[in-house]
Amino acid sequence: MQAYGGVSVVNALPSWYGSSMAVNMKVEVRVREGKRNVEDPLLVTILDHFSRLGLPDLEVQVESEIPVGSGLKSSSAVSTALIGEIARKYSLEVDVPKLSAILSLKAGVSYTGALDDAISSWYGGISFTYNKEFKVLKRERAPTDVVVVILERSGKGKIELNRLRSFRTLFLEIFRMALQGRIWDAMKLNGIAIAEILGLPTDLVEDALRQGALASGLSGNGPSYFAVTREGEEGPVIESFERRGKVRVTRVVNLDGRD
Repeated sequence: MQAYGGVSVVNALPSWYGSSMAVNMKVEVRVREGKRNVEDPLLVTILDHFSRLGLPDLEVQVESEIPVGSGLKSSSAVSTALIGEIARKYSLEVDVPKLSAILSLKAGVSYTGALDDAISSWYGGISFTYNKEFKVLKRERAPTDVVVVILERSGKGKIELNRLRSFRTLFLEIFRMALQGRIWDAMKLNGIAIAEILGLPTDLVEDALRQGALASGLSGNGPSYFAVTREGEEGPVIESFERRGKVRVTRVVNLDGRD
C-alpha cells in the first residue's frame, strides 16, 4: 500500500488547526504473517492495536523516499500506508487517517496526532483539519500547474510547544486564509512564522520568494525547507536551494478512489 509525504500549509501545533499538501514522495508498505520485525514506537503501537483485534503477528516491509525526521510527513505516510495495507489484507473497514492520528498520539510521536498530515498522505491533495477533535473540515485537490522544490534535511526539527501555542491567534488567522482559498499566501506566512518562532534561518525562504516562488518556508517543524513555483519557473529556486544542500524537485499528488 502506498501513501505520500507532504509539505505544510499551516502548522497545527499552535492552534490545533492544520493544513497539509501531499507531494510525490512515496512510501510503500507490505505486510505478511510472521515474526514481528519492527521497533519503531508508532509501528509497534499500530501492530499492537490490530493484534488486540485478533490478527496474527505481522512482518513489515517499508520502502520510503522520505527522509526520516525531516518535517516532510514521513511518520504519517508510513503509518497510513501500514494501516491501509493491514485493512486491505484482512478486509477491515477502517478510517485510515483517523486511526493513524489516534495511534500517533498513543505512541507519543505527535503532539496533535497530525490528522492533517495523515489525510493528505492518504488521500492526496490539501487537507484542512481540527486535530484536537479529529475533525476533517475540508479536503480539496491541489493545483497541478506547480512544482515543489525541497531542500531535504533530516534529524528532527526542534519543537518549542509552549512558545508555538502562544501564537495561536496568528495561526488561526493563517488557517482561515488557507480555508478561504489563499493557499500560497497562507503557506508563505506559516513557513516564515514557524522558522522565526523556532529561531531557524529565514534567508533561504526570502531568497526563494525573491526568485519568484509562490510560497516558501519551513515544512512541519523542520529541518527541511520547500518552495512552490509555477511550472517552468523553478530553475532559479533550484539553484538557490542547491547551494545549501540536497534538493528534490517534485510535484503535488491528488489521489482518487480512496473515498
